[in-house]
Amino acid sequence: MSMFSRWGVGASILMYHSIADDSDEPYTVSINDFRQQISWLHENGFEVISLSSLLKLIQLEDHQSLQKKVVITFDDGFKDFATNALPILLDHGAPATVFLVTDLFGEKAAWNKNGADVRLMTEDEVRYIKEKGVSLGSHTASHVNIALEDREGMKRQLKESLDVLTRLGETFYAFAYPWGQWSVQAIDEIKSSGYECALVVGEQTRLNAENRYLLPRVSMTSKTNLKKFQSLLNRTNIEKELRRKYRTLREKKLSTTGG
Repeated sequence: MSMFSRWGVGASILMYHSIADDSDEPYTVSINDFRQQISWLHENGFEVISLSSLLKLIQLEDHQSLQKKVVITFDDGFKDFATNALPILLDHGAPATVFLVTDLFGEKAAWNKNGADVRLMTEDEVRYIKEKGVSLGSHTASHVNIALEDREGMKRQLKESLDVLTRLGETFYAFAYPWGQWSVQAIDEIKSSGYECALVVGEQTRLNAENRYLLPRVSMTSKTNLKKFQSLLNRTNIEKELRRKYRTLREKKLSTTGG
């Protein structure tokens, strides 16, 4: 394998929340932007694969097979996933994982200060997307900051959520940290609860087997137009690594200066 093969355009995990028009929520992507993004992937040699497939490839360290692979994830389980995102994904045969707040099916996203009135999918809608091939993951039972829970609270949130996923027919258990907040203790509990991987917000970590409980994701926002999307997806692994090191050094400098 050549260096260029290893450091070419590698795999990316995309993090979406809501797909809707006329929204002021910064993590809401318009329907047209989402359609353009998924179409562009399909037309430019990218392969959208499942999260479970990606995990197998990174465990094998199969760098060649990871070239131009994309995993699509959605946090929270908003109702507009079923109505707006799913038809576009199905049109392109693109798998996705939706991380659910399993105690709040059909309720409002009260934790979201910019969209507290936005509703989550009902259990019937979740069953429908599962029948269509969507993978279901955990975003805790009630959208808590898992890093701030005590041991018993962590265990309860993780077990209750996993039990719901099992009841809904899921067999591959993945977790996404609400607000991207994690701790070493939380990772230990996620592992022991039976989850096979966990995903963070942002790209502070590397996409490898060592970080299977801290897998990085590229955040999609209302400002991610097609040009920016293309730029993000066309980055080589070495560009990602240089950017990751820059961010790490910058955050270290800010923490030592009080900035």
